[in-house]
Amino acid sequence: MHDETLDTLERTSAHHLPAAHGGELVDLYVGPERRAEIKTESRELVSWDLTPRQLCDVELLLNGAFSPLRGFMTKADYERVCTEMRLTSGVLWPIPITLDVTEDFAKSLTPGQSKIALRDAEGV
Repeated sequence: MHDETLDTLERTSAHHLPAAHGGELVDLYVGPERRAEIKTESRELVSWDLTPRQLCDVELLLNGAFSPLRGFMTKADYERVCTEMRLTSGVLWPIPITLDVTEDFAKSLTPGQSKIALRDAEGV
């Protein structure tokens, strides 16, 4: 690649990053102390074992690739995305990001329950 092109790429990458979708880059990673607290808390929660695809969605939520989402979609966001391709905030969003679980698991939850433990293949 020509040196002039490399200079342009470096300048563009370093100084002119585009804004995150929805205006905010969401970073949901937590530090070691909070991670330990969450692990302890999760022992008391109903848990779901993630499939490999679901684990990928969790990683994309954590690292901000699904910004401005801060978790799987609520029912209201899901319904609006399906009908209007927008989040309830009005931000354009083309596909639902949901945690697909079995009907039996869904029935075991209480409407409005906001926390469940998500476990990977190792049970962590």
